[in-house]
Amino acid sequence: MTRELPSFDTVTKKELRALWRQHADPDIHRLILEVVRYRQVMKEIDELYKSTHQAWRDQVGGNLIALHMLLQIMTIERQRLP
Repeated sequence: MTRELPSFDTVTKKELRALWRQHADPDIHRLILEVVRYRQVMKEIDELYKSTHQAWRDQVGGNLIALHMLLQIMTIERQRLP
């Protein structure tokens, strides 16, 4: 069972860069790269959502509930990012 994460401030790109310079530990660098990769993947997912949603509306019409729920998740995540 997964536990909910505590509330925390989002790490900015500037903070990630500073952490990279301050720490030579490869594990810290790997963690920073993971955060950056996650943000890039979220951007790709957002683009795929847009094209899928548009294709659905053009071919079928209306909204697909799963796409609407995905949009809500992405919107919440985007709002967290600086």
